[in-house]
This record gives sequence, structure tokens and C-alpha cells, in this order.
Amino acid sequence: MHLHITNGSILKTYLETKGISGQKVIAFNESMITGECAETIFSEEFFQLRAKTLQVPYERYDELTVTELDELVSHSYEEIILWFDADMFCQMNILTLCAYLDASNYQGEVYLHIIRQDFWQYDSLQDIILISYQINPAGYYEIYREVLLQRRPAREKYPVFAELNAGINLYTNYISANSDIRLAITKMVKENKDKPFVIKEINEKYPHYGIGDYNIQLIYRDIVDTIQLNMD
Repeated sequence: MHLHITNGSILKTYLETKGISGQKVIAFNESMITGECAETIFSEEFFQLRAKTLQVPYERYDELTVTELDELVSHSYEEIILWFDADMFCQMNILTLCAYLDASNYQGEVYLHIIRQDFWQYDSLQDIILISYQINPAGYYEIYREVLLQRRPAREKYPVFAELNAGINLYTNYISANSDIRLAITKMVKENKDKPFVIKEINEKYPHYGIGDYNIQLIYRDIVDTIQLNMD
């Protein structure tokens, strides 16, 4: 049996309508670049902490994320196929999934398809795939601990595929106090640019981060609050 895991609900629907018949497709509706995470991936502690750090009611998180992941956590599959973008956001989600497979001693085959961000414009599944990898999850949990749990990558380059190494480097910059995105947003706030303008600019100028409106708003709010506090 094969399990396909996508980067979100839109791609899940796309795969289901493009001919992946008789195979299970689930979406990994998460934002692992946001907030804290737990030692034991996909445990109750992990889910409770993630809902809290994402600032969503647990019932909503359970509906969007936990219920989807039950297919991975509670069932056995001989092959798992991941469908994700190359950007930092997706790479940290891939890291989490592979770390879970490593920690749970998964013995099946794991494949990753890096896809086009504009996949919906294509009719064929093969046309949306930019590059594919076969992944051995062994060692990914330790990378997860260093990068996402401790937020202290121990090396500049890990023995993983190129897109994940690039994502880790971007994430290291992203969480720093003087990250490229924080500096850009701070500059725009001081120039009195409004929030919609800031969101549009960051999405357009930093697509390789792939952080989306929600995370931009979190950073924007934090910067505005800090500036106002310093003015008081």
C-alpha cells in the first residue's frame, strides 16, 4: 500500500483528481517554521504544543492536522511519497515528516517529489515534478532535534538532499533577530507602510522562504509592538 503526503489540502485535492486512484492521500497541514515543537513527534504533547504555538484552538488543529496524520501514525504502508515545494517552509515540514519516520523505525520506501509552486496550471502529474529523490530517513531525527527543537544547527551542510540543506540555511537566517525578512519588515514599518503592503512585498521578494501571510503577520505584529514599546 502507498501513502501520498502533500504540502496542503489544495495539492491533496489536485492529486486525487489527477488519477492517484486506489491510493491514500493526506495533507500535512502544518507550519513547522512557526513556534515550538516537542521531542516526540506526533505525540499528544506535540499536538497540544503545536496548537498553542500556532495560536489556534485545539479542536481546529485536530480537525486540520491531527485527523489527517492519523493515516500515517496508525496504519502501515510499504511506500510513502512526499509532494512538496522547494521553499524553506516546505523543507522544514519535510524534515519533520522524515524525522518521524526515522524515530518510528519505518522500514518501507520513502520518495520525495519536489514540485512546481504553480502545479494547478498543469494537467499531468509528471509535469509538476521538478526533481525526485529516494530518501533514507535514518539520521533525520537528530537533524530535527538540532534544527527545529534546539534551533542550533550543528553544521553548515547536512548529508541530505540539496533543497533541505538550502531550507535549513534559510531557516537559520529566518529565526535570527536580524533576519533578512525582519529587517525588511522593520524598514517598511518605519516608512509607515501598511500591513497589506508589507505582506505583498515580502511574498513577492522572498518567495524562496515561502512563509505565507500568517507568518508575515506574526513578524509584522511583533515588530510593530516592539517599536511602540520603545517609543513609550
